[in-house]
Amino acid sequence: MESVEKVPAASQKKAANTAKKILRKLSAASTGVAPARASRWGSLALFVVLPLLLVSGYYLLWVSDRYVSATQLIVKDNSSNQGMSSSLGFLVPGMGSDNQDAFLVVNYIQSLDMALYLDEELGLATYFKSDGYDLFSRLAADASQEDYLEFYRAHIAVAHDETTGIISIEMQAFEPEFAQQLVETVIRKSEDFVNAISNQLADKQVSFVRSELELAQSKLRTSKQNILDFQNRNQVVSPEELTKGISAIIQGLEARLAELRAKLTAAKTYLHSDSSQVVSLQAEISSLQQQIEVEKVRLVGVTEEDGEERLNSLNAHFQNLQLDLQFAMDAYQASLAALETARMEASGKLKHLMVISQPSIAEDAEYPHKLYNLASLAVILLLLYGIGKMLVASIRDHRV
Repeated sequence: MESVEKVPAASQKKAANTAKKILRKLSAASTGVAPARASRWGSLALFVVLPLLLVSGYYLLWVSDRYVSATQLIVKDNSSNQGMSSSLGFLVPGMGSDNQDAFLVVNYIQSLDMALYLDEELGLATYFKSDGYDLFSRLAADASQEDYLEFYRAHIAVAHDETTGIISIEMQAFEPEFAQQLVETVIRKSEDFVNAISNQLADKQVSFVRSELELAQSKLRTSKQNILDFQNRNQVVSPEELTKGISAIIQGLEARLAELRAKLTAAKTYLHSDSSQVVSLQAEISSLQQQIEVEKVRLVGVTEEDGEERLNSLNAHFQNLQLDLQFAMDAYQASLAALETARMEASGKLKHLMVISQPSIAEDAEYPHKLYNLASLAVILLLLYGIGKMLVASIRDHRV
């Protein structure tokens, strides 16, 4: 009986020990859950809630609001035929002239030249560096020219609609009045740029035609001077007219000579050869023959002494000079017509920057987008936190 009673006592002792171990493990497990949970909420507050609160405080208490002034422009020329290539058409072949000019304006607005001009006119760099605005919104005091250009481009938005050709400009500033002033200055400078480009190309075209006109005018003056020198050197106004006059004189003298010869023949039929009438007729005939020879010498320039051609060669030379003069005159008239045409075409291709909507003045701040930025930041922080937790859990699993 004693042995039977001892067996249940040993079993009870073993069961009691087992129960104590189980309770101890459960107690340890229950005491570890609370620290783990507390650690998880602490890391969430540290990596998500705290940054979000700091950024929210920055946006609500410290950030400098930025206002936007907007305008719309379009580039047009004076030409009624919009299908023709403009004076800037060679820059971007295969595209409409207005679109080419609009792209030039867009690139110029975003260029360093425009940024430096705004700094010179309005002190834009100094304005962006002012310590009156928060540290994260302003330009660094020691910013380089490249930093200033990047900051300038970040605070301006320029878009071009290829369908309508409209250029949209938005500029940011810490005050609405200054933003409007910036846009107005950009419009004036862009218009000067467009006018300078179109006028430069138009002036080159007109200058070329004008140089051709001056060359034609110089040739015309030279041709006139050659004729004048010829007339003074040879003491004759027109060899052609002189030739006609001498020919008429010779014809008259020959007609008179033929008449006197007829009279002489008739007189010899009834008078002696030594009669005064016959002698007189013979003397007059001899004088006429001599005069005819003199006039022929003047006409053809052939003499026994020198055998030189005079009047006919002068006439040929004078005709060549007249042909040169006529050619120079025609070239001069054609150059005048070309110059007038070039001026009309150049005036039709001059560009103008038309303002569709005047620069606006903002009543409410456009930037920064506080709610959107905070919501985006919360999503990003939660994603980063989740990724971090997954990495930590994966590392712990590999260690076990």
